[in-house]
Amino acid sequence: MSGVVTETADALAELQQALSTLPRQRTQALPALHLVDHQYGYLNHEALESVAHWLHVPRAELFAVATSYTEFRWSPLAEDARRVCNGLSCQIAGGDAAVSGEPHECMFFCAAAADGAVTVSGSGRLEASIGIDIWNAARAEVPGGMHRLTSVRTTATASRSSWRGWAAASALMPAEIVDVVEAAGLRGRGGAYFPVHLKWRGAIDAADRNGQPLLVINAEEGEPGIFKDRVLMERDPQRLLEGIRIACRAIGADHAFLYINGMADRSAAAMASAIQAATNAGLLDGLTVEIRRGAGGYVCGEESVILESIEGRRAVPRLKPPFPTERGLWGRPTVINNVETLANLPDIFEHGVDWFREVGLPDAPGAKLLSLSGGFRHRGWIEVPLGTPVSDILQLAEPLEALAGVAIGGPSGGFLSANHFDTPIAPGSLDGHGAVLGAGGIIGIPQSFGIVRALNVWARYNANESCGKCTPCREGSGRMADALAEGQWADVEALIPLIASGSLCGLGQMAPNPISSARHQFGGSVA
Repeated sequence: MSGVVTETADALAELQQALSTLPRQRTQALPALHLVDHQYGYLNHEALESVAHWLHVPRAELFAVATSYTEFRWSPLAEDARRVCNGLSCQIAGGDAAVSGEPHECMFFCAAAADGAVTVSGSGRLEASIGIDIWNAARAEVPGGMHRLTSVRTTATASRSSWRGWAAASALMPAEIVDVVEAAGLRGRGGAYFPVHLKWRGAIDAADRNGQPLLVINAEEGEPGIFKDRVLMERDPQRLLEGIRIACRAIGADHAFLYINGMADRSAAAMASAIQAATNAGLLDGLTVEIRRGAGGYVCGEESVILESIEGRRAVPRLKPPFPTERGLWGRPTVINNVETLANLPDIFEHGVDWFREVGLPDAPGAKLLSLSGGFRHRGWIEVPLGTPVSDILQLAEPLEALAGVAIGGPSGGFLSANHFDTPIAPGSLDGHGAVLGAGGIIGIPQSFGIVRALNVWARYNANESCGKCTPCREGSGRMADALAEGQWADVEALIPLIASGSLCGLGQMAPNPISSARHQFGGSVA
């Protein structure tokens, strides 16, 4: 996140000049904080005073917003300092080797973790310091050529001739576009797998009461072990833009917010360039696509947190109902779709419903992008039909050594043991006890690392990443991680129902999932 530290007499003047390009509105709070971070390399207090004055936001409220994000620093990072990724994939790669430096939660270079944890020097931004393109890492090819989203289209340029899906969709009435998506059976690809047409119709139905709908694209992807949305944005950004155009026509939106992870600089740059090219080509006439950057925190992937962040408020979840499709951004109906979800739309309209349903499951058609990391020879991304057994995926990924199991679904998911590798990937619960496909991250857990150690990593991560708004998650997740580390299983099991039923949002509610899943999959061996 941090830029090069700039401590000069002119730094504040330069910041004020940059602030003058932002509207004087609270919704610009996070963009303004990014300006401070870029200018100083940390959140300088004097600079924050200028931001509060410019945005007409009370200083206490601005500081509250800033402290709700995990990636901002409050003091300079020395030039010779190193940040060491503490993510599960990096811990697996590092084994028992101790690496000196400032511990940092997952830096989202999970596929780059091979011979040790990812480390970043104090100078320069994160992505510029990694000398590897993880999208071009050696990757397993699926027999039969499953290349729908993972193949860059040869005509993927900003031109009317290349936007063939949009050409087909634009010839239809908005209601007909929704009907096509319903017939295709497209489900969201962000983890919940909610039918897309139902979400769209919810916002359309609320428009008469609450105003014109808005579209928010969830590109936060702040889940350890997940990087598939970055593949799409960096390799084929026009595909995503075309999907955004189709979705906005369907729901009647003229403004879309693309919310990109604060560490994903290359993704943001690719999308900014694509938006400019599409605008110049006249493909976005009447539609504004605005990029907003996150600033860290696992909870920022929760849909209502994104809304709070865009509005310039603390990164904490909202009470539901009302749901975003009823009252979202500024009280207007708001559809929140994942990057991979929208990237499917151009092909559905170009090739047709029957083509889309050729692969996958009857109630969950299509293919799924997966992120592979941990103890595999082939780390990176892969695309397989929904319904593919995990064992087939692992054969393609090639474990480096015998696996104790796999972590699937991230810190809100669970585990599969070797005895359950024949489980097919599908929406919802995979084993009835916590393991879920989620956004599609699969981390190989070598026997030399062990499930118990992986379980402790997830429990501590969930505790550290609690936003702190609700007591069951704020207090319970930390106590659960401590009890787990100490082997106090009676305390762990007493806390699980309290956290799962009492937490405000899905992240807290699902924090016990890895524990429940491990107990089911591995029995007494995890105790």
